Amino acid sequence: MNNTLNKKLLEYSLKSGYNDEFIKGYMKRNNLLPKEFTFRKESLDLILKRYNKKIIDFVRDTYLPKEQKNKLAQISKILNPKKNAPHYYTINDLAYDLSTWINNFNTSNVSITPQFFMGENVQIECIGELFGNGQIGLHKIKDRHKINIHPKYTSFQAIECQTEHKRGLMMLFQPTKNIDRNVNNRSAICQDKKTKVIWFGFLEPQSNGKFNILDKSQSTGKTIGKLAENIQLSWCAEVKAAYYPNIYNI
Repeated sequence: MNNTLNKKLLEYSLKSGYNDEFIKGYMKRNNLLPKEFTFRKESLDLILKRYNKKIIDFVRDTYLPKEQKNKLAQISKILNPKKNAPHYYTINDLAYDLSTWINNFNTSNVSITPQFFMGENVQIECIGELFGNGQIGLHKIKDRHKINIHPKYTSFQAIECQTEHKRGLMMLFQPTKNIDRNVNNRSAICQDKKTKVIWFGFLEPQSNGKFNILDKSQSTGKTIGKLAENIQLSWCAEVKAAYYPNIYNI
């Protein structure tokens, strides 16, 4: 669906009496909102707070004294935009100058690029934790927290590892109620239909339609042991991505 149709759908829904926040939330979850590449002010706020800086520090460090007053006014127009207002100093200009300035004192092991300040900030929920016995404990809904993520994972959820060698690793999967046969003989998150225990491990299918959950070495691929044996599943999902959070997604 293109941006014009998306906007028309949003306008029609609002005129029909639906709540604005509800409609936008639904459209965002289903990737139906128009793609608007605006300046991401929350990213700038994160940087300024982390390094105890102010926007005036950026202006003084980056521009000549005779330019600073004008630059402050131009930046203010970007951070507090008015509809259809002309921009001679563009969002791209500001993002590039900020990334150059920040990387002079950035102590993170990840460089800040102009894209850090562009577009929409997508968040997903971390719904539980993986423990050393291969089992996943789910958070109560009120205790779930959100992490920033690449837009392609907007429909995913995260599990945080608490095991010693992967402490803090975020594993991303797409929630499902189905058994995906493509996950056979791969690392998966799955639920035992009888006990309701949720496991993370290597999914080994059996001829009787049930499964073993194996613990495999990440170095050699050899089986260390069985976490669960001959169980029937309620659902299973492949871990599509895993990463350690950095300044981009904390």
